[in-house]
Amino acid sequence: MVMDNDINCLNFKGLLAYLKKSIGPQAVDRVTEGLINNPEYRVRDKRDPGRITPLTLAHLTDSAYWVSNECSLKLLGNVNLVVEADNPLFTAGIGAVEAGLSGSALFAGKVMGPSALVRQAARINGRFNRTKDVVVTRNEPESVMIELHYRDGFRVTQDVCNWNLGIYTGLARLSGVRQVTSEETRCVLRGDSCCEFHLRWKKAGALKRVLRSALTWLVRSDIRQMIDEHAATLNERDQLIRQLVRSEEKYRTLFEDSMEAMNLTQNGRIRDVNPAWLALHGYASKAEVLGMDVLDVIHPDDHGILTTRRRQWPDVAERMFQTRDLCKDGTVIAVEVYSTRIVIAGEAMILATIRDVSAIRKAEKEREQLELRLQRSEKMQAIGTLAGGVAHDLNNILSGIVSYPELILMQLPEGDDLRGPIQTIHETGKKAAAIVQDLLTMARRGVSVSETVDLNRLIESYLASPEHGKMLDYHSLVTVQLQLEADPGYLVGSSVHLNKTVMNLISNSAEAMPDGGTIRLATANCKLAQPIFGYEEVPPGRYVTMTVADTGTGIDPNDLHRIFEPFYTKKKMGRSGTGLGMSVVWGTVRDHKGYIDARSIPGQGTTFTLYFPMPDRAVDLHADDEAERAWKGNGESILVVDDNREQREIAARILSELGYRVETAPSGESAVETLSTKSVELVILDMIMDPGMDGLETYRKIRELRPDQKTLIVSGFSETDRVREAQRLGAGRYVRKPYDIHTIADAVRDSLSSR
Repeated sequence: MVMDNDINCLNFKGLLAYLKKSIGPQAVDRVTEGLINNPEYRVRDKRDPGRITPLTLAHLTDSAYWVSNECSLKLLGNVNLVVEADNPLFTAGIGAVEAGLSGSALFAGKVMGPSALVRQAARINGRFNRTKDVVVTRNEPESVMIELHYRDGFRVTQDVCNWNLGIYTGLARLSGVRQVTSEETRCVLRGDSCCEFHLRWKKAGALKRVLRSALTWLVRSDIRQMIDEHAATLNERDQLIRQLVRSEEKYRTLFEDSMEAMNLTQNGRIRDVNPAWLALHGYASKAEVLGMDVLDVIHPDDHGILTTRRRQWPDVAERMFQTRDLCKDGTVIAVEVYSTRIVIAGEAMILATIRDVSAIRKAEKEREQLELRLQRSEKMQAIGTLAGGVAHDLNNILSGIVSYPELILMQLPEGDDLRGPIQTIHETGKKAAAIVQDLLTMARRGVSVSETVDLNRLIESYLASPEHGKMLDYHSLVTVQLQLEADPGYLVGSSVHLNKTVMNLISNSAEAMPDGGTIRLATANCKLAQPIFGYEEVPPGRYVTMTVADTGTGIDPNDLHRIFEPFYTKKKMGRSGTGLGMSVVWGTVRDHKGYIDARSIPGQGTTFTLYFPMPDRAVDLHADDEAERAWKGNGESILVVDDNREQREIAARILSELGYRVETAPSGESAVETLSTKSVELVILDMIMDPGMDGLETYRKIRELRPDQKTLIVSGFSETDRVREAQRLGAGRYVRKPYDIHTIADAVRDSLSSR
């Protein structure tokens, strides 16, 4: 069945052009989603009416086709999904007006003025929209009132009202008047008999009004003819406009009164400019520029654009092009130029309309920078996800290497010959676990500790460490200069990870100075009132900062954006790191909700500044440490739930050794079945179990059976959203695998003693 012919597709041509230009082709796809190739929306072919086909994108931009009111409502509703604005349909309506008209039509719009444009639009409505009648009820020099009377049987939504208000507002704006405002004073959705729009603007000066009135009188028939042929193609409309401006007298009024900058050239020389062109380029009078080669007002690097167009003229594919103009004072402005051939007094010339698009260029550059940062962040996240998965499996393997030696050491007497080798195995396992921790930090899932950190004390502690001494021995020509602020403030996070960050940054700086140099290490307390735009954007706020600067070789600008990628290193592998160090820095700063500013000049050095947010409340760094807890159990019952057999055995051995009664369950389903028939005082629950229910699902089932069940969470991953969700539901502490006896004993005692 064919759709009703309610609304002509000409109404959507400008909308789709606006979306494609301002957002991109994907916006057109989203707006037409559910309409294109949908058998519910079918039309008759304009060349073969007997052929009925589903609606296509070509149909929606062809005035030979009509769609139903319901199809139109769905299309407008989809606009809300792609246009980011407080009022998407109003914004799209304004944009559609300008995008739907050719440059010449826009030019003519400035001649007619807002009142005449609105009247013509009301008349056009009767030809292209059968859902409503539009009546201009009041027409004054600085305002107009329009009533939209919808016909019976047609549904009206707020999207329709916003769209129509945007259309008429856009028409008023393109006429060149100032300070256009609009409002819907009555609405059928509020029970009124019609929708009423009130448009206001600031009228032009007396001279401009006289000229506009005279010109309107002269070209009234031509304007009416242009409006009648509004459904024609761009070339047809341009031809009508060219006919309109052939008269030199008419052209002169249009040219001088236009708010757009215009110049008239012949054989590459400037023959005339209008006042708007003078204002844009900073000249006081026409005498300063008449006769000048137009290349003199174009940036030298863009001369090729114009010379190429001169060679191809008039067979130029695109009338619109962009370049950079030079103002009188040397200022460079980005401009968009629309050029067309006209005849003045029998002589062929080129009329160019110039629009300043510097602000648009700036916005595009900022968008490109944001896209680059997003791509960089997504790349780090993808690599981090891979690293996190590998680390999870390694943690499960390392649990036995870390935990079993500790159990054996508890049973061996002092002086036993086996204690040394077993202690070596235990220490090796801990070192391997530390490497896994680097992977988790790089994956931005490695900081689960929230302790108060004094950055000055942490730096001084590292500088006094054997690791730093070894680095200085290797780089004997490197010196470290401290500039620590007396009280930079504290931050909340992991001192272990922050210590690695300091170590990696200093090591990186030392490697950049093979012939020696100075590393400057500084801390500070700063408050940013404005954002910093550097390697990444640092928003306003209070920060504790750490700066590591060197006088080394610097980083090539082409490499700077990749320095935090895992394994992206130009160092010698096996001698100066594995390429993970700077990735650990990135992950640690991100986990502490901080920011990095990296600046480098090849041959002069590199500076890294880390910005860590200050906590909202004061912290007591010198609180007394709690007394060591009594770890031994008193026969309390514990259920260990883990899909890994080795993990269950390790946990059971440790907890039994500590004096607890232990049962194990190999899956979430098994744990739920066990708890349905008996109670335990504590459940130790692994979060990652496959196949079957994972830890979060299992915990939810346990709560259904036993709402007050105490539960301790363990995982080879660091803290995740699912861990936090389980804790939000009532689960207790979280312990990361592989854990040692002290850690699990402390967590179990803490969980059992909690309320």
